Amino acid sequence: MEQRITVLESDAVCLWYHPRAGIVHHQLLKPVGGDTFQKVLLAGLCLMNEHHARKWLSDDRANPVLSPEDGAWSQEYWLPRAIQAGWKYWAVLPPEKARGQVTMKRLVAFVGEESGVTIEIFSDPEKALQWLAKQA
Repeated sequence: MEQRITVLESDAVCLWYHPRAGIVHHQLLKPVGGDTFQKVLLAGLCLMNEHHARKWLSDDRANPVLSPEDGAWSQEYWLPRAIQAGWKYWAVLPPEKARGQVTMKRLVAFVGEESGVTIEIFSDPEKALQWLAKQA
């Protein structure tokens, strides 16, 4: 994968943009929620709007579970804006913990039904990036 631009970097989250492939890529490094969760998604949304990016890689392996509040915010506030920005492809690396996987499966099903976004689940971030890079 080509060079990536670091947009956000902390002990909790990283957000990158892969300009050649037009991929927004976040990685949660530990359990996050609330303002931190919203900040990374909103920054990624800005990238989508600014660069007309249509692809997103969510690496949530280290985030054990999404709170009901964060899930509601992402579905009711963030998702409609991402769809409006033209979001088309989502590669997901789900949480490693079983409880988080259940929540993520529900979110993936909701996004797929509501948005028309093409979604694939991965365990390897490089394979996820490769899949996204091949999408039109």
